Amino acid sequence: MATLTFLGAVEGVTGSMHLLKTAHSTLLLDCGLYQGRRDEEAKNHEPLPIDVSEIDAVILSHAHLDHSGRLPILLREGYRGPIYMTRPTVDLIEVLLKDAASLQERDAEWENKRRQRSGKPLIEPLYRQEEVDGVMKQCIPTRYHTKRKITQDVEINFADAGHILGSAIVEILIAEDGQTKKLVFSGDLGNSQAALLRDPDIVTDADIVLLESTYGDRNHRSMEDTLDEFEQVILQASENGGNILIPSFAVGRTQEIIFRLGELYQQGKLRHQKVFLDSPMAIAVTEIYHRYQDV
Repeated sequence: MATLTFLGAVEGVTGSMHLLKTAHSTLLLDCGLYQGRRDEEAKNHEPLPIDVSEIDAVILSHAHLDHSGRLPILLREGYRGPIYMTRPTVDLIEVLLKDAASLQERDAEWENKRRQRSGKPLIEPLYRQEEVDGVMKQCIPTRYHTKRKITQDVEINFADAGHILGSAIVEILIAEDGQTKKLVFSGDLGNSQAALLRDPDIVTDADIVLLESTYGDRNHRSMEDTLDEFEQVILQASENGGNILIPSFAVGRTQEIIFRLGELYQQGKLRHQKVFLDSPMAIAVTEIYHRYQDV
């Protein structure tokens, strides 16, 4: 009988990591960083709560670091097997993990200067650039809506989760006692009517559903109302001779904001404005979005 153990994103929204054991296979679903409070992020420096030698395959739902950010640590602890994900996710995690490694290295360098002055032992970054290179060598790109046998008794199929580019709902088909059981792992789900993404696919059957529920207790307002407010804020700032500073996630949200600005301009609702994208990572990600716009 298959068993499922929750190792992260429990009573919280980061650190996604789940262990699935079948009669013949051990699979890791996501391997994400804890993000947020200092006590939460401290968990990233603890040994992984799994025996890495037992894992046959890793399945990654999407590129955000709270789902992918501990993959370099997994390899450091000895994992050498395949990591399955969609092709856009392969491209995105290379950008995100390298950026995370760079930040870790710089933070460690700054902290070590302080520690040297006070005679304290030096620290190591959570991981380094070369460890990210190791992750990329083990990535196996997989198409949407294409079943793939990954172990003796497990097939997977990726459906579009509509969350960010390449995000997937993972359908896991387990052969057990002459029958096939289906576990659906939602990953993070997107809203309908996203500017640059397809609406999430609808999965119609499952024996077990592992579902994210970050916004499960509320209703989102309509996209039309959101865009009306967006337009009014920009118009008001323009009339007052002001500028607008928009802090946004570099993957997904930034690209949609840029698209919506262009859309409003093309509709004649906004006059021509200068737009500055002040994030090398967001620029790199935007280029990846452009690469897959017709895929």
